[in-house]
Amino acid sequence: MKPEINKQKLTDNFPPCIEGKLVKDHQELANMFNEYFVNVATNKSVDNISNNPTAINNLSSVYGETFPQIQMAPVTTKEIKDIIKSLPSKNSSGYDEIPLRILKISMPLITSPLTYLGNKSISKGSFPARLKYSHIIPIFKKGNKTELTNYRPISLLTSFSKIFVKLIYTRLNKRVILYKILAKEQFGFRSNTSTEKVIFQLTDKILKALNNKEWAGGLFCDLSKAFDYVNHDILLGKLKFYGITGNANKLINSYLTNRYQRVKIKDNHNIDYCSGMG
Repeated sequence: MKPEINKQKLTDNFPPCIEGKLVKDHQELANMFNEYFVNVATNKSVDNISNNPTAINNLSSVYGETFPQIQMAPVTTKEIKDIIKSLPSKNSSGYDEIPLRILKISMPLITSPLTYLGNKSISKGSFPARLKYSHIIPIFKKGNKTELTNYRPISLLTSFSKIFVKLIYTRLNKRVILYKILAKEQFGFRSNTSTEKVIFQLTDKILKALNNKEWAGGLFCDLSKAFDYVNHDILLGKLKFYGITGNANKLINSYLTNRYQRVKIKDNHNIDYCSGMG
């Protein structure tokens, strides 16, 4: 006899069987997704490289000396206004249920408090704890829908956290540009460039080689869940080498640690189900 599935059937996006296990309801499914996403990096067998000095040694061999210490500029009300104006007017929100659209409407009332809090965060090297909570939406990519590895987590952060992240990004990006820290071959995740440009350059080099009757070869690597495997100790160590020290380094460390998430999914009646916090 087949096991009986809960009358509250799972939607087409979420089949009633995941990883060979019968899922009784959306609540159980949300918990399964959250457990998987929280432990995705620890579920793989990776070398313990927490204390591996190779990355810092490589930087030392290239640059010699460490970079001057960063001086993070204070936050201004104009900067907060410009950041809020640059954000899209979306209705989506994080756990606080305050969408960006409401944030933009409330801008005249919240600019001064956010300026004060932004300066406190930078001066103390501490990212606000309540802004480190996120809702995770599982999005199916491809392949077998019954395998958790084929779902991508979309993180819904609070609207206010986007402002604080932008404050940090702006200051670090100025440092990166000033000292030319990133190689010119780095195209992704940078302003005034794109992955389309690297495709154009690659195609141009291949065509020139073929026209000159030369060999053209390429080696392509697809790093699965690359961001999940970033070692925070090595990252913070490299930032120190680049001069991101003191409270600036503490701020990045604060942002990366003690973060919490829960998975939120909907049933076919548009009812939300949330996992426990992980």
